[in-house]
Amino acid sequence: MFATDWSGQLFLCDHDPFPPAARELRVRPVDFTVARCFVRMHHYLGYAPPGARASLGVYYREHLVGVMIFTRPCARLEDQQHTLELSRMVLLDHCPRNSESRALGLAARWVKKNMPEIHRLIAYADPARGHKGTIYRAAGWRFLGETEGRPWNHAGRPRRDAAPGRKLKYELVLDP
Repeated sequence: MFATDWSGQLFLCDHDPFPPAARELRVRPVDFTVARCFVRMHHYLGYAPPGARASLGVYYREHLVGVMIFTRPCARLEDQQHTLELSRMVLLDHCPRNSESRALGLAARWVKKNMPEIHRLIAYADPARGHKGTIYRAAGWRFLGETEGRPWNHAGRPRRDAAPGRKLKYELVLDP
């Protein structure tokens, strides 16, 4: 049995069949409102940042089992025109081993094909949540180092400080 959200998008329920192998997953664009709803329901931070440049759904057959939201890089010194930041990625726990790395590889191919101006992807793993970046390394991303972990909320520029600690930064350079 499948549950449906307010937009009519199907979600797998706990008692539903799930992908038998990561190779069964596919990636295709999904409306940002659907991606945002999915993140609210399933991501540990519970919200999706604004400014999505690409929202991709991870599908098993016709069923949405995950989403990836790509935005312009938060860091102002990053190349804002040719780089995308993976700001949210969440797959349901039902997804089999290696699903996240498979989805990252599919997303990179989609970006390369559909957004030729993008030459680089970046992402951050949150060690405070037990994330070590294993999925990025498995997908061929390169470890760049550790961020300082400064808070986002500054006087005159209030922001949500959901995960202010240090992060592990990864990149994938897309071949021309």
